[in-house]
Amino acid sequence: MNRSFIQDENAVEQIDGITYEFPYTMHERDLSNFTIPWHWHEELEFNYAYKGSIVIETVNQIYTIQQGEAYFINTNIMNTKRKEEQSLTAVEHAHLFHPILLTGHHRSIYESKYLNPVLKNQSIEVIILTKSTESGKKFLEILHTLTRLYNTENPEFQIRNLLSQAWLVLVEEIEAQQRKNIFPISYAHERTKNILSFIHKHYSEKISIADISAYAKISTKECIRSFKNTFHQTPMDYLIHYRIEQAKKLLRETDESITNIAFMTGFNNSAYFGKTFKKYTGITPKGFRQLHK
Repeated sequence: MNRSFIQDENAVEQIDGITYEFPYTMHERDLSNFTIPWHWHEELEFNYAYKGSIVIETVNQIYTIQQGEAYFINTNIMNTKRKEEQSLTAVEHAHLFHPILLTGHHRSIYESKYLNPVLKNQSIEVIILTKSTESGKKFLEILHTLTRLYNTENPEFQIRNLLSQAWLVLVEEIEAQQRKNIFPISYAHERTKNILSFIHKHYSEKISIADISAYAKISTKECIRSFKNTFHQTPMDYLIHYRIEQAKKLLRETDESITNIAFMTGFNNSAYFGKTFKKYTGITPKGFRQLHK
């Protein structure tokens, strides 16, 4: 069930195991020593914290899910996941599926009546379900059944039926939570996604804060402000961190020279690359490669 995390240049996760024939998969992800970077995808997530506590951060809010709690992440919600600071471990069981598995086809009654009221509500980002409510209990029972079914023979119809049941339970829980709370509405979500996509697409080139803000069609000042509100760092700081992460991947997985990797990841020369890499990782590129080879 352990799967690799893959995302494209626009920070869209390419979910391992999702196919056109059956757009559902289950991942067991150990976040004890791994932070899932900022990303988004069309697929929906029905998950639960199998071990330890998990933190999910979106543009608007930070959610903490305790061990044994379930959670739903809506379509195209930009988020990052990590282990909660006080927790020794963090493992999630993630059931990921494309909405079409439940809707059947575009403009069906299942889409318009049951899914769209949630999918098109931008204020619904993450819903936490606990054993303290009847809907939470039902939701968790369904997820445990899905986990047991995974990798059994011919489970497709049962999985689709269980996901449909879980959706109805989720809607019930959302309605109950809406009566108590006002969900936060994101005005910066799309803007921040655009900035992130630009950085991921052009990180290997020479880009400036002026280039980034021009792409987002906002002032440099507003670009820095809005990005810092979400990521707690400037776009240029994020760019350097992202370049370092890409360099780490190349050092681990390829035999490219360190000089070539420096240029491939947007650094002007190998000396500056080496100095920056050591500043952020505490080790030289050569040392990092030897350690991971």
